[in-house]
Amino acid sequence: MVEKSLARLKIEQARFFETRASEAISGQQRVAFYNFIEAAIVFARSVTLFLQKEYRHKPGFNNWYSSKQEIMKEDPIFEFFLKKRNYVLKEGSAGVSRVVHLIGKAKIGFSSFAEINVIRGQPWYHQSPKILWEDLRTAIMKPIRRWLWQREIKQKNLQLHRQSKVEAIKIEMTYDDFFFNDPKWKNRPVCDLFQEYLNKLEQIIAEAETRFGKEPS
Repeated sequence: MVEKSLARLKIEQARFFETRASEAISGQQRVAFYNFIEAAIVFARSVTLFLQKEYRHKPGFNNWYSSKQEIMKEDPIFEFFLKKRNYVLKEGSAGVSRVVHLIGKAKIGFSSFAEINVIRGQPWYHQSPKILWEDLRTAIMKPIRRWLWQREIKQKNLQLHRQSKVEAIKIEMTYDDFFFNDPKWKNRPVCDLFQEYLNKLEQIIAEAETRFGKEPS
């Protein structure tokens, strides 16, 4: 029976925590996501350390691994996650923010009306005949004007309603994900970028296992 290499065990642990982080996104568990993705970053970084621990005594490993180190140094994703792992272990959080995109469709129409009542400061018997007549005419015309005004508003609203075919207010969340705060990677979802990193590590592990074998149990 052939056992898994130590490096493969570590990358499986990293994938385990990355899967839990992905599940936390759909479950809207922000704190859980932070915890799981930071654990995944730490375990993924340990992969190359365990590769060296397990295979350094194998003939040809040091030269082979030196070539891989040069490739990893030139790869921006390897460089990024190396710095992230060091920061998480020594300084603080991974620097991740949640971004929610919403799409909303709405038709909002309204008409606001206000009445202003003017109350004169003197009693009616102190008012001039002209002012009394104006007050009387206003009192008579007020309900008529209100009726004409309301009819005009109803006609305008009816016309707008006929022209509009927009349905009721509807707001949908179309995308909800986490992104690193680093400007270079701010447009790549965290789990998407991390999976690419793990896949690159997986290729190195597979080549090491093929070249240098795995210890039999």
